[in-house]
Amino acid sequence: MSSTPSQPGQPAESTTLLSVQDLQVEYRTRRGAVKAVDHVSFDVSKNEVFGLAGESGCGKSTAAHAIIRILKPPAYITGGKVMFMGHDVRQMNDMELRRFRWRHVAIVFQSAMNALNPVLSVGNQIKDVLRAHTNMKPDETHERALELLRVVGIDTKRLGSYPHQLSGGMRQRAVIAIALALNPEMVIMDEPTTALDVVVQKQILQEIRQLKDEFGFSILFITHDLSLLVEFSDRIGIMYAGELVETAPSQEIFNSPRHPYTHRLMNSFPTIWGARQELLGIPGSPPDLITPPSGCRFHPRCELALADGTCKQVRPMLIDVSSKHRAACHLVEQQLAVQKETVP
Repeated sequence: MSSTPSQPGQPAESTTLLSVQDLQVEYRTRRGAVKAVDHVSFDVSKNEVFGLAGESGCGKSTAAHAIIRILKPPAYITGGKVMFMGHDVRQMNDMELRRFRWRHVAIVFQSAMNALNPVLSVGNQIKDVLRAHTNMKPDETHERALELLRVVGIDTKRLGSYPHQLSGGMRQRAVIAIALALNPEMVIMDEPTTALDVVVQKQILQEIRQLKDEFGFSILFITHDLSLLVEFSDRIGIMYAGELVETAPSQEIFNSPRHPYTHRLMNSFPTIWGARQELLGIPGSPPDLITPPSGCRFHPRCELALADGTCKQVRPMLIDVSSKHRAACHLVEQQLAVQKETVP
């Protein structure tokens, strides 16, 4: 999967690292197929942090796991493409996948305690990755393991420590060290700070940012905490009931969310400054993805659903709100149509 620089007279190399195109994933159950990811498309550029946010069960982790094909039955990818540096991940055989994972895309799972092997030291778990994917000699893997611990801020004396001997923050740093072992172009982070207190969470995120800037990798960051994502990411995609309903630069999402679901998410978290204000939760529950609602899947919970039944009957498509902002909402479509009519 090597790439060569463009020659004079040739088109410049694309800045797109990952392109997810019309991705579909189903969980097959006795009741029927659960449409966990339904026609989802997004791109991640080189050296970018792209965030996926949404309620639990919206499909964001399933989409991430589908990208590196680590889903297991009853989950199946049923459609779409995953293009990484011009290569279709869905068409890779087992040997190609083995070379692709960790060397090009690594993942940091949600629970470090579950991701780490409890009977192996942290050092041995780092060395396992190096032995599996490189021809390094034992002394070289040892030095690389020490280097990685220093990179993520862990005392090298902890090389022989077992996961249960480390704090939550140190375990998370150890998992990040393993993910960075082969200098991948992209790191998928699946709610890596969920189990940590806010102080350690902030430290971890600052360190991840510094590592990204230093080593130049891209990040696909997954979380349900939209307020955290606004500060950490460059662009954000909002998922609801298996669909991507809005994408925009993080500050644009923060300042002017267009989809009613995004607006509700933004108002579900308390602020630590300014006047006190009432929190606006999201009424109801996410839909059953075996038999999702017709039309817009958010319409049963949306107080702004159009009275003419359009939201209930017609599935909205992602449309351009601005050059970098897209939303899937009939109300937004109407607002844009009115704006065009009033412009002379």
